[in-house]
Amino acid sequence: MKYIRDISATTGFATVIGSPLSHSKSPLIYNTSFELDKLNLVYLAFETSEDETIDRIQALKSLNAVGINVTMPGKYQALQCVDELDQAAQYVQAINMLIPNNGRWIGFNTDGKGFWNAVQQQDVLLKNQTVTIFGSGNTTRIILAQAALEGIKHINIIARNIYRPLAIKNIITSLKEDFPNIIINLIDSAVSSEVKIAVTNADILVQTTSVGMSPNTMQTVLENETWLNPNTVVCDIVYEPLMTQFIQQAQRRGCKVITGIDMLVHQAALNYTLMTGYQMNIETIQNLIKRHS
Repeated sequence: MKYIRDISATTGFATVIGSPLSHSKSPLIYNTSFELDKLNLVYLAFETSEDETIDRIQALKSLNAVGINVTMPGKYQALQCVDELDQAAQYVQAINMLIPNNGRWIGFNTDGKGFWNAVQQQDVLLKNQTVTIFGSGNTTRIILAQAALEGIKHINIIARNIYRPLAIKNIITSLKEDFPNIIINLIDSAVSSEVKIAVTNADILVQTTSVGMSPNTMQTVLENETWLNPNTVVCDIVYEPLMTQFIQQAQRRGCKVITGIDMLVHQAALNYTLMTGYQMNIETIQNLIKRHS
């Protein structure tokens, strides 16, 4: 992070808005990266409610922010503040990054791409793989949309109530129209026999819910860890704690694991390049975040 004495009238800034931000890793990630690349930039966090999102973004745009990260609850309201959307954002109708470009503002959703980049970093092939996802919320929609864009052909979504998640059904319909060969199944989490098959047959197993997050660290979505195939790559988006019960179950079965930190940093790396044109030192930042977790 830049020392106060280094900040001048020429120092640019980027920011994250949302709520709550007290535990956000973004300032640490980006300010460290700016320092490593010797960029005259600082990264700030502004606590912002859903109702404040649009006004806050307009103010930051007027101050010439080089990039605006948006986390919940403002990812949907932020759509009103951009002139153009990238492909992933068009599918999920939510953005996490705004970038200025020749007087226009482009809205990106890098969460899904960041997740799959983290998976690929572990030398995992994506095309034509079978993916099973626990959860049917916003993160699942984002990962699902990018999965289709990455060429994944078979996706199982395990939901607590398959009749309620209208948003996930809408995106499934859209993806099936655009990717006629894709297979997407909704599975009721209460039907253990179907869950077992989906888990056992998965090449990649993803946990997108808040189950296992602090302070409820003893919880897991996986009813029986013996269902896990040791050849399955297991991912958990939760990063506090880093080693969730779900990840520990996978490790006991000999699975390759990908933690929430990996997704977080790879998503940040994409945003960093959009903002600066530089490549983030992913390994350095991953180790930094793990030390601060």
